[in-house]
Amino acid sequence: MTVEQSSPIGLYSPAQWQAINVLGQQVDVRLQQLGVDLTMGGEPTYIDAADPNALEWTYAALGEGKRQRAEALLLQLQRRLTPPGSLRHYGIGKLYPGEAIPRWALGCFWRSDGEPLWRSPSLLAVPDQNAHHTWQQAQTFMHELLLCLGIPDQAVLAAQDADLDHPTGYVLPFLTVLHQGRPTWTSCSWTVWAEAGAVPLVPGETPIGMRLPLGDLPQPEAFATEALPQLTDAAIRPEAIASLAAPNSIQLALCIEVRQGVLHVFLPPIASARSFVDLLTALEATAESLDLPVVLEGYGPPWNQGIQGFQFTPDPGVLEVNIHPVGSWTELVDLHTALDDEAFACGLTCERYGLDGRPLGTGGGAHITIGGSTPTASPLLKRPDLLRSLITYWQHHPSLSYLFSGQFIGPTSQSPRVDEARHDSLYELEVAFLSLAPGATVPPELLHPLLGPFLADITGNTHRTALCIDKLFPPDNPALQLGLLEFRSFEMPAHPELRLLQMLLIRALVAWFWQTPFTQPLRRWGTALGDRYLLPHYLQQDFAAVLQQLTEAGYGFQADWFIPFWERRFPRYGQIALVDNPARSLEVRAALEPWPVIGDLSQAGTSRHVDNSLERIQLRLRGAVGDPPAGQATRYAVLCNGHPVPMRSTDVPGDYVGAVRFRARTLVGIESLVADHPSLAPHSPLTFAVVDTWQQRIVGRAVYHIQSPDGSLYDQAPITPAAAQARMGERFSPQFKVQPLGEIPPLISHPDTPLTLDLRLASQRSVN
Repeated sequence: MTVEQSSPIGLYSPAQWQAINVLGQQVDVRLQQLGVDLTMGGEPTYIDAADPNALEWTYAALGEGKRQRAEALLLQLQRRLTPPGSLRHYGIGKLYPGEAIPRWALGCFWRSDGEPLWRSPSLLAVPDQNAHHTWQQAQTFMHELLLCLGIPDQAVLAAQDADLDHPTGYVLPFLTVLHQGRPTWTSCSWTVWAEAGAVPLVPGETPIGMRLPLGDLPQPEAFATEALPQLTDAAIRPEAIASLAAPNSIQLALCIEVRQGVLHVFLPPIASARSFVDLLTALEATAESLDLPVVLEGYGPPWNQGIQGFQFTPDPGVLEVNIHPVGSWTELVDLHTALDDEAFACGLTCERYGLDGRPLGTGGGAHITIGGSTPTASPLLKRPDLLRSLITYWQHHPSLSYLFSGQFIGPTSQSPRVDEARHDSLYELEVAFLSLAPGATVPPELLHPLLGPFLADITGNTHRTALCIDKLFPPDNPALQLGLLEFRSFEMPAHPELRLLQMLLIRALVAWFWQTPFTQPLRRWGTALGDRYLLPHYLQQDFAAVLQQLTEAGYGFQADWFIPFWERRFPRYGQIALVDNPARSLEVRAALEPWPVIGDLSQAGTSRHVDNSLERIQLRLRGAVGDPPAGQATRYAVLCNGHPVPMRSTDVPGDYVGAVRFRARTLVGIESLVADHPSLAPHSPLTFAVVDTWQQRIVGRAVYHIQSPDGSLYDQAPITPAAAQARMGERFSPQFKVQPLGEIPPLISHPDTPLTLDLRLASQRSVN
């Protein structure tokens, strides 16, 4: 494949990208003709380009540099992607087990109907803005806001840290309720702190909205609940209500404080978009009247009520972008090109390298979601047989699970296949599929109970699965009834055009299955998933079948478009020509190896510990033709560390493929004591030999080093492509001297892995 940097996208030649773009437009036309309201979103992840080996960009979720990169990217994307009237929001994210406080979530939001959420950009401050606001201005802001909301002054309490002689901020118990048949705002008195005159804050540096001692409030007999008016309702113009709600009946609060010289407003969780919009209107009117720009933080807007947007959240080692969904191919191209342009301009990248120099993704994934412009319009809810088709087709083709995924695969990974979990899941899924026949009507609330138990990992976690329906229509969680299917087995590609090609592949599958449901029985791969389909040769065969079927359906994907995926996923470590004939060669290429979670450490924090001590390589012998002597299957044999490798014909004359599984490294610390087979030493280096059994001699040798050839350990991953390529090259050494043949031990194979030499078995048996 010719790569031209002058390409309008960057990775492909202009002719290639034009062909991809034409196919994207053709798929759009077909979706429109079929009446499929398809939108696509995703969760791209990025790392720091200058310091990818820092803790916050390898293991830790939080870090000062990550927050700074996110804030810079937020400003850039608001400028480039959002319509006038968008809202910049510095919110709180998820609270994970083992972490003391929720992570942050920086977002930008706008109304789908084109009306502004926030009219004046100058009244939205940024956290590090050079301002000198005071606590007295915070008090004034709260007083003016009360007038706008129509809430009596006595509802407000000061909030104070123990080491200050003035209020830290001000707290307003706050809720939207139905009053005389219409939604309006109300508050209540928090009597427990009335005598003290201030709410004593929990010590910390987080916003005061996260440091309120709400556990000290007495539990009321009945909590006030929020009304759910529609966003399309007329704007609320409340007048002061006669009385407050019952004391302590509201457990939510709006908070105002000055932090680092800037006025911050902490928003409580608000269930309805109408209430959220009206509160913003009141806040902006107050900021305008006082000429006081504010930072809005706390809880963001409710999803799926006419407000859309994107958010940045910190994940272990990466910055995750929850990008908003769009409907057309052109919108996808514009959105993801802009996203990567601005991310790179802010010092981020979506490419890293392993210690050994292998090209990798960010390590954080790039999940893809599909749905509709509204949950009720979702193709998956309108045609549940589409869900069955996608699940079945993914199960039929291991290449869809493994070609685009990251290093962490297998039953305990973040995206296990349905047949990597429970052994009975295929049978049970087929029973469930009887309810998803083409033309069948299935209530949305039945889809999760119907499929959820089988779309899960081995622990029953429905979020960690290759095709996740957590946001489809869970009956017990209205906030997540979004009509979405999440494809989780996608690693973050190094280039935006590769990510777009993945999305185009899914779009074409949706169009195909909408017209022709895929209802074949599920396949029983058995142990082949852990042997045959961990090798690039067999995955390429499987993926070629996918492309052929799509072509027959009218969607002409070209195989060479996917070459970058194959070369990055399965890099070639080296190749040697045989001395008896240069046309004959042995190629050594990376293969896949599942990483099991270390069970004894799986609950030790927010990240799960995995055993990555094993690796697998594919050996490919080409040009090994010739009639063997009587009693011999082939002329050539391949040895690794003196042990025969089971080589199988690829159906091309003289072309054979086999694999070697080996211990690449020893884990350190407590992991070394609880990982699998801790007594086994690494099998480094690997020595390969090609034997001519006719001539009884070795006609090709090479040494592959897992670490540096001098025996030292790499302590930092390379940063530049040149350094990574140099590290890859130095670890493979051809040996040109022809040597006499010694005794060849018998082939050691296992019925579960007939294509693989497992050096753990071979080395122990040779000793015993």
